[in-house]
Amino acid sequence: MKPIYLDTHIHTSENPNEVNNDYDIELLVKKIHDFNGNSEFLISLTDHNMVNKNAYQKAIALNLNIILGVELHIRNYDGCPAYHCHIYFDIKVITDEILDDINTKLDELYPDKIVRKDDPQIPSIQDIINKFDSYEFMLLPHGGQSHATFNTSIPRDTRLDGTLERNVYYNHFEGFTARGDNGLERTQEYFKKLGINEFVNLITCSDNYTPITYPNGKDKNPFNPTWMLAEPTFSGLRLSLSEQSRLVYSPTKPKFYSENIQSVSHKKDNIEIDIELTSGLNVIIGGSSSGKTLLVDSIVKCLNKNTEESIYNQYDIDKITIVNPSGMMPHYLSQNYIMGVVNNISKDKIENIDIIKRVFPGDDEIKLNINNGLREFKKNIEELIRCVKILEEESQTLLTIPILSRLLTRSNLETNIYDNLQPTEIENEKLRFSKGTYDNYILSLNSLETFLSNYPFINHDSSLIENLKNELDVVLEISNKEKKVRQLLELNKESYNQALKHSNSEEQTKRQNFNKLLETLKKYVRAYRQFHRTINSISSFALKFDSEEIESMGHKLFIENDFVLNTTKFVEVVNHYLKTKITDFDSITPELLFETNFKKQQPKVHDYDDFESKIYNSFEELNKKKYKIITNDGREFERLSPGWKTSVILDIILGYDKDSAPIIIDQPEDNLATDYINKGLVNAVKKIKSKKQIILVSHNATIPMLADAQNVILCKNENNKLIIKSSPLEGEIDGTSVVDLIASITDGGKSSIKKRVKKYNLKKFTE
Repeated sequence: MKPIYLDTHIHTSENPNEVNNDYDIELLVKKIHDFNGNSEFLISLTDHNMVNKNAYQKAIALNLNIILGVELHIRNYDGCPAYHCHIYFDIKVITDEILDDINTKLDELYPDKIVRKDDPQIPSIQDIINKFDSYEFMLLPHGGQSHATFNTSIPRDTRLDGTLERNVYYNHFEGFTARGDNGLERTQEYFKKLGINEFVNLITCSDNYTPITYPNGKDKNPFNPTWMLAEPTFSGLRLSLSEQSRLVYSPTKPKFYSENIQSVSHKKDNIEIDIELTSGLNVIIGGSSSGKTLLVDSIVKCLNKNTEESIYNQYDIDKITIVNPSGMMPHYLSQNYIMGVVNNISKDKIENIDIIKRVFPGDDEIKLNINNGLREFKKNIEELIRCVKILEEESQTLLTIPILSRLLTRSNLETNIYDNLQPTEIENEKLRFSKGTYDNYILSLNSLETFLSNYPFINHDSSLIENLKNELDVVLEISNKEKKVRQLLELNKESYNQALKHSNSEEQTKRQNFNKLLETLKKYVRAYRQFHRTINSISSFALKFDSEEIESMGHKLFIENDFVLNTTKFVEVVNHYLKTKITDFDSITPELLFETNFKKQQPKVHDYDDFESKIYNSFEELNKKKYKIITNDGREFERLSPGWKTSVILDIILGYDKDSAPIIIDQPEDNLATDYINKGLVNAVKKIKSKKQIILVSHNATIPMLADAQNVILCKNENNKLIIKSSPLEGEIDGTSVVDLIASITDGGKSSIKKRVKKYNLKKFTE
């Protein structure tokens, strides 16, 4: 969006009855460039009630951007001072004949160019309109100055007919002029009394009389220039007056910057593309089968170098020329993609839309917490099942030992000398250290070493980790030796038991069974206690995670995770694999988890390892995230209609400001409510378009008109040949005004243009 410096109120003659034929246009241009930093400009030479033909001829010879204009005196009420009003003519080529014709008409209206402000012969607004009926023009009265404003042309004691005065304003004026924004409150207050709050757009002008003093004027109010974001033409000015964001008031040139795809060209027998693309909003319009979707789809596929996936290969789209200096890849939402997401007719969800996924808060911390919870839970499940296996095994062992009364022996019976050399189970637990456990510890220490070595704010002592590794090496070596000694003792103990049996079979068998009973009971009690300690540990789990909540365009976004780990969920999961169910967590007993209680079908549980795996996997499967949106009016995204889902998606996409890559959307208005298009979509586009290029395919006039397109691309199908051209909104394509094309091609074209430009082609668009 290139700012154009405006000054449409420059006098050439102090006395309009004596035309200054020596007006120095070259000096004016120099002074304008000195003042505006050599920026492009649009001017009008507006003398009182006449046109300085000689000055305009000089300006035309210099090929300046200039609009033919005059400052008129217009009578509103008899006995009240006339107000000043600028008339600007829509003339493509200003010729001598036109200048003479305008002056002839002005001579008829103003025989004396210097008028008395209360002269009853001063023409009225209707006189002006009738006189220049053969021309297209616009009128901008003075506002906010110390003299000759529209609101001062009405008697103070007059009871105003608000409707009548409002109609006068709407039917005839397209804004107003002033030297600066001082004193505008009086004019704006007047308009508000009439109920006019729209289209009251101001053009600030220098009101300068001599180039040497530019930009000073007779009015002592400071000059605050207007910069226009449009082509330096009559149409550009008219459209800017109907869109406040196109007018910027600043003593220096405003700066706007966004990387953009600049142009697309292609020429074959069946297609011709020759378009410019600009910063801001580019809207693609056209009838059915005119190449709208082909254009955006081909731009994206060419830039991403995947044209082989295109369905438009008959147009040789791989040979399209695209000028994209930044090299950035655009974000693209195809028409079918959006429809598939909001109507649930594809596997794609909102999180599959790249921009939306980026907007959502990260969930890395959640993943880490869940994985940590699952890791601890897995240890508990493994320990729980280990205890249950021992309890069931030892229960079975007890059934193989005679009753206690059958195990009584003589006190002086010879004992096994290896019994006292056997370590206790508690000692075994303390000394047990497997190679697998060792490897896990080493991996953890290596990770810790890497983290601490790379952390920038500590001076890490690497010998700490190395010492721990050395100690683990020693522990593993001791554990392996202890295991070999224990195996040797057990082997010799068993051999000695066999020898004792041969010497006194009955008594020794009783003694050995008694020892076996004691050992079994010890194992059972230890496993039983450990079982309940593990159950108690599981009862402490209460894990549920949701991400942080962020806000985008008023909508709240967060990631919800289905993962839940608590006693209720534990009972629910375990019961799924048991024949006899657990009533509640406090009722869990080892016997309920014995293999004999496993389901053998639907689902079939094969053994303890399978049971352990199924429980863990069931909880792991709960680790699923959902991307959640609560709309700005408190509704859940999943419960919205397809149309409102689309509106939320567009809100978030258009509100994304973490990169400046172009956004291309194909026909976003499908399914959208009219109210959202007119307000939500339009506001979202206008808010972001100064920061990044937006390319929208649309069949709705509201988008190019009310969202104020900087550029319009017209797609046509002429005898099966696609022809695609472009122009600024205020321009023409093949001799036809772009606004006229929008009115004739798009849905709601006429009404949208009326909303945007109250006077534009009013006769054409009367319905």
